[in-house]
Amino acid sequence: DVLDDPTIDNQEIRDAIDNHLSDRRSNGQNLLPITPEEAVKRYLRRRSNELADSSLATHRSSLDHFTRWCDIEGIDNLNDLTGRKIQEYLDWRAEEAPTSVDELAPKSEKTQIDITRKFIEICVAIDAVPAGLHERIPSFRISTEDEVSEEILERDRVEEVLTYLETYHFASRAHIIWILLTEFGPRIGALRSFDIEDFLPSEKALKLRNRSDKGTPLKNGDASERSIALLRDKSVEAIQAYIENHRIEIVDEYDRRPLLTTRNGRIGSSTVRKIVYRWSCPTAIGNECEHDEEMTTSEAWSCPNNVSAHPVRRGTITHLLRNEIPINVISSR
Repeated sequence: DVLDDPTIDNQEIRDAIDNHLSDRRSNGQNLLPITPEEAVKRYLRRRSNELADSSLATHRSSLDHFTRWCDIEGIDNLNDLTGRKIQEYLDWRAEEAPTSVDELAPKSEKTQIDITRKFIEICVAIDAVPAGLHERIPSFRISTEDEVSEEILERDRVEEVLTYLETYHFASRAHIIWILLTEFGPRIGALRSFDIEDFLPSEKALKLRNRSDKGTPLKNGDASERSIALLRDKSVEAIQAYIENHRIEIVDEYDRRPLLTTRNGRIGSSTVRKIVYRWSCPTAIGNECEHDEEMTTSEAWSCPNNVSAHPVRRGTITHLLRNEIPINVISSR
């Protein structure tokens, strides 16, 4: 009732409660001074064996924002953290820190909150913050609409891109990437993982293998391993032609021969993304596209109307579903 009384300074009361609870939780707990940077370093070291490399990179990126916020706020000892301070950080992270968007999407905000909660939980374990402080970070629920992106690249646009690449850039690296994405909808990590030996032309198939100790882990580890049939004869023909005529012959640091290469070695995730962005722009294949300004074909990767690899993946899955392919078959691909 007191907190709802408009005549009372609620902010002051809430701050007093916050400090009181922090003091109570700290009672009997000898907090050890630690900088935000050192706490983050210990957290990442502790979780390095639990998380996949890509997940660990996400946590590192998220906590880089946390240390930047601490620097802005003048916090050089995590012993001083309170529930209110953490909420101020999460508000800042969602509304002010993003550089490419006005504010974080609900799913991204939930990810940041979950990482922060786990980080603070580890900080409790090493006596860096008051006991139970992680419990004061409220859970963040998102709707199904916010959780799952609905963006897909429809099949008619996919076929336009494939036809154009097959006609004018046959067996190029971009052509092969688009073939693989639209044959079975792999994640970028899986796409990068293929070696020359994984292509089985006589069987019209590719082997997907988890090689986490050699630079190309798959998202679901060994459970992701399988052989994948190539549905189109033209796909097999194009991959063979790419290997014979266009692939840059190179061996990576693990003495492996990657299927998709650049002059620097195995193709990187960012290069795959740029190729998908470029060729999903209508301008790149000679169609009209609504740009704010004139854009050349070489600049098409930054087109506002293109898509990333995930909508291509979802489009492939949707296409198979619409053709009444059993869902267990789609899942296995």
